[in-house]
Amino acid sequence: MPEKRKPTFLIFLLCLGIILAFALIYVSYQVREVYGISGKSVNPISALKYSLELFQGREKMLAVAPGNGLVEEKVSVEPNESIQQLCANMEQRNLVASASLTCTYLVYSGKDRNIQPGNYTIPLGLNAIQVADLVSDVTRRDKQFIIYAGWRMEEIAAMVDSLGLSFNSKDFLSFVTAPPDIYRMQLRIPQGMNLEGYFFPGNYSVKPDISLENFVAGMVTRFITTVLTPEFDRDLQNSGLTLHQAITMASIIQRETLAEDEMPVIASVFFNRLAINMALETDPTVQYALGYDIQKGTWWKSPLTYTDLEVNSPYNTYRNQGLPPGPISNPSLAALNAAINPAETEFLFFRAKCDGSLTHNFSKTYEEHLNFGCD
Repeated sequence: MPEKRKPTFLIFLLCLGIILAFALIYVSYQVREVYGISGKSVNPISALKYSLELFQGREKMLAVAPGNGLVEEKVSVEPNESIQQLCANMEQRNLVASASLTCTYLVYSGKDRNIQPGNYTIPLGLNAIQVADLVSDVTRRDKQFIIYAGWRMEEIAAMVDSLGLSFNSKDFLSFVTAPPDIYRMQLRIPQGMNLEGYFFPGNYSVKPDISLENFVAGMVTRFITTVLTPEFDRDLQNSGLTLHQAITMASIIQRETLAEDEMPVIASVFFNRLAINMALETDPTVQYALGYDIQKGTWWKSPLTYTDLEVNSPYNTYRNQGLPPGPISNPSLAALNAAINPAETEFLFFRAKCDGSLTHNFSKTYEEHLNFGCD
C-alpha cells in the first residue's frame, strides 16, 4: 500500500508546481503590465521578490494620492539622500500612498540609480508610479536660477538664455517691456513703464517646460507676496511715495551699496537732496542710461567719463532734477525698506571709503566730501 501512495504524492507535487508556475507567470505578466520590466541590474530572484510585493500592492500604487490641496508641489531631492528618505518624505506629504512600495518599485525598475539631486514639480493627480517615474527622470528636474539684487532686466534675460527653456531672452524682454494690464493693476505700474524693478531677487526653481507667461507670473507673485505686506504698505503710505517711486529710489540705493546697514543712510542723502531741489547726481542712473558697454562687457560701465555724464536721457540724474522715470534695477527688500524708511540725517554727500570695504563715508558739506578722497 505505501508504494501506491508515492506516485500520487509525486503527481500532487507536480500539479502544485504547475499551479505555482502558472501563478508566477500570471503575477509576472500582471506586474509587467502595470510596472514594466525589471531593471537590467536586478537579479532574477530579487525581481521575483519585488514582483510579488508590487503585485500585492498594485491598488495602492495605482491610487492617486490626495496631496495637500495644491495644484502642484515641489519635491526636493537632497545630495546623499537615500531613496528610503525620499519615499518617506513623499508619503508624509501625501504624494504617494506607500513609501515602502514606492521604493520597491524604484529598485525593481532600476530607476533608483537614476535619481539625482534637485527640485521636481509634482502635479496633482498622479499615482505613485507616475510620481516615482518623475523624480527619477533628470530631464524633468526643475531649472534653478538666481536673480541677484541690482540686476537689470537685460541681465535676467541673459540668464534666461542659459536655462534652455522653451523661450529665449528676446521673448522675455518683449513680454516684460509691454506687460499685460493685470500686472499693471497688481503692481500699480504707471502707463508706459515696464516690469523693471518688480522681479524680486532670490533663488527660483521652475519646471523645465514652463511657459513664458508662467515664468514671469512666478516672479511677479514672489514680489507681491514678499514685498507687498500690510506692514510695507503702511510704511509706504507714511512715506508719501507711490510704490513706483519707492521702487525707483530703492533700485538706485541697491546699485550704490551692498551694505544693508548703510542703505537707510544713503536713502537719507537722496531725500535730503530732493528736499532742497538738488539733483540726485547718482552714477548708476547714468550707467543705466548708457546701456551695455561692449568694450568692458557689462551693463554697468565704471568708471564714468565726463562725456558719459552728459548723456541725453531722462535717466541721467546729473542733467535732470528728481527721480528718474522708473527703476534702474531690481532691488532687495532691504533697499525697498530703506527707501520708505530712510535714516534721519543732514548728509548731502557720500563717497566710497579707501579701505576696500565697499562702504561709504558721509558728509554734510562738499568740502568734507572732498576730504574723503583717496590719494
